[in-house]
Amino acid sequence: MEPIMDVQVFQNQGSANERLWLAVINGAIADWVRGAARYKCKAEYFLFEDEEDFPFVCRSAGLNPESVRESLWMIRAHGVSHSTKNAA
Repeated sequence: MEPIMDVQVFQNQGSANERLWLAVINGAIADWVRGAARYKCKAEYFLFEDEEDFPFVCRSAGLNPESVRESLWMIRAHGVSHSTKNAA
């Protein structure tokens, strides 16, 4: 009996899924840094406070949620989100 799906298809699907979840994280970061106030607040909550969806999304993207948050806290400490807001 031949396999229905090639193993390579599943491997590619995994990386496609990771890219999809990375896009979700990147979109949230973009909204946090330069989005409209409504989106900025939602993105900030997701990135810094959410304890269910954020870890799931990070793990789905192949990332460690704690490491991502540490990086985001460093960015926040340097005022990146505020400097973009003042430039607008």
